[in-house]
Amino acid sequence: MELTNDIMHPKVALTKNTELISGTHILYLYSNWDKYWDNILSFVTAGLKLQHQVILLESSDMLAEMRKRLFIRGFGQEQIESIVFVDHRLFYGAHQSFDMETVLKTLKNSIQHYVEKGLPTRVWSHVFWHKDACCEKELQLYEQKADAILKPLNTFTVCSYNADEISASLSMGLMKGHSHVMTDDELAASMYYKSELKTPSLFIEDRLQEKVDHYKHLINEMPDAVFIVSDYQIVYGNHAAAKMLKCETGDLSNVSAWTIFCEEYHDVIRQRVKKLQLKEKLSLAEMKMKTYEGDILDVEIGVFPFSLDIEKDSTAILIIRSIQERKAHQQLTIKTEKLSLAGQLAASIAHEVRNPLTSIKGFIKLAREDVMQDAYYTIIEEEIDRIETIASELLVLGKPMSVEVDVCDVGKMLRDVCILLQSQAVMRKIDIQFHSAEPGCFIRCNAGQVKQVFINIIKNATEAMEDGGIIRASVRPDGETVQVIIEDEGKGMPEHILQKLGEPFYSTKEDGTGLGLMVCFNIVEQYGGTIRIESIVDEGTVFTIQLPAASS
Repeated sequence: MELTNDIMHPKVALTKNTELISGTHILYLYSNWDKYWDNILSFVTAGLKLQHQVILLESSDMLAEMRKRLFIRGFGQEQIESIVFVDHRLFYGAHQSFDMETVLKTLKNSIQHYVEKGLPTRVWSHVFWHKDACCEKELQLYEQKADAILKPLNTFTVCSYNADEISASLSMGLMKGHSHVMTDDELAASMYYKSELKTPSLFIEDRLQEKVDHYKHLINEMPDAVFIVSDYQIVYGNHAAAKMLKCETGDLSNVSAWTIFCEEYHDVIRQRVKKLQLKEKLSLAEMKMKTYEGDILDVEIGVFPFSLDIEKDSTAILIIRSIQERKAHQQLTIKTEKLSLAGQLAASIAHEVRNPLTSIKGFIKLAREDVMQDAYYTIIEEEIDRIETIASELLVLGKPMSVEVDVCDVGKMLRDVCILLQSQAVMRKIDIQFHSAEPGCFIRCNAGQVKQVFINIIKNATEAMEDGGIIRASVRPDGETVQVIIEDEGKGMPEHILQKLGEPFYSTKEDGTGLGLMVCFNIVEQYGGTIRIESIVDEGTVFTIQLPAASS
């Protein structure tokens, strides 16, 4: 027999003859027994007319009355006998402890038999439960699991409950497992229903634990520290994680992620979680963690979704590797770069400082001769301020790198660096022009590290401009980020060189190591930022540094 569209997508003849598609799971909260009979008869009648397989889970004393009423409505003996009648007390009550998995298995097997025969199937179930055998949480969970089983089978199902026996909280919980809710007189879509299996937190924890247990052996064998985190709560950590944090594996369960990550990285973690939920691919990030003994560790973190549906299941797996040795080497590289730069700047800074000192000495001579004008004092102050700025910036290069992170004004930092490097640039017939589109562009960073980035990039730009020219350095807000743009008029670079920039020991300079630019990339990435490089041969290069903005 060829199935018609009405059979595949039958009209459910309820009180309002609402048309619903196959797979509908209806919660019926009845309060009037006569109307209950009207609805169950309408449901069964529609099924018989559409040649569906009808299954009734009801009390045994209703069977005789059901036969009589169907006979009155004109159905023959063969049609009535086609109905599968199951005593709901036996179906639900046989398992006094309400063994959910057993009931669900019986339900699936009972229906699947007819579905496999190609029969459209509809089920009416008067759910039999009592508080001694089943708590409310189990009942809600049962209906949600049943919904997941019934939907793929394209089965019409009505689960009826006495509204007088159901609390308001239980009603809301049951609505999460049914796509529609019906009363004696109305049928409507459930406002609490989720299209995918949505379970109480207890069940989520159970399912998550099942997944963790499944992968536990593999995770424990990994040499890197592995954490499984759900809603910023550590669910599990492997042996390497416990060793890294100097604790026992049991100490890691149910610990907040905020307690093991240093506070200055909490905002970075929240931003990365948002990106993960948007299904963005995250690069490795450098952060600091606290051990149970109070030590601070430099670590590199990779984050991956633990579930295929990260939008609905925010559980993530963190793979963490200590980079203490690498950071020590990086600090040594930065120090070496600073010393090298300090040596190159020495001559030009001496020249730059000598100029204002010469002016100041001349004004002092005028003062002794008592021919000093008031305007000269302003010039003296400006020259002293310039010397002070240059000296301060030069001192930064020689100081040990601080690890403190604070809210810093990017525009001020870039302007100070431009002033510091201007004297060296002048010797190459280069003018460094600074421009800020909007004052007060703030980021969270270590000022010394970010200044080091600006110094390296501008220094590289001056060395690329053999015939002089202009270097334009600017800062501007860009939504939730701050953009720093450094543009030169140098010789530019072809595409194959651009792709290798940032790699250690790759440099376009004869005596270069490539470590300076590699450090720049690492520092910017550490603060959740990016560096984009665009270049045209014989025209110049543009570095665009994008960093997350912070409130002042």
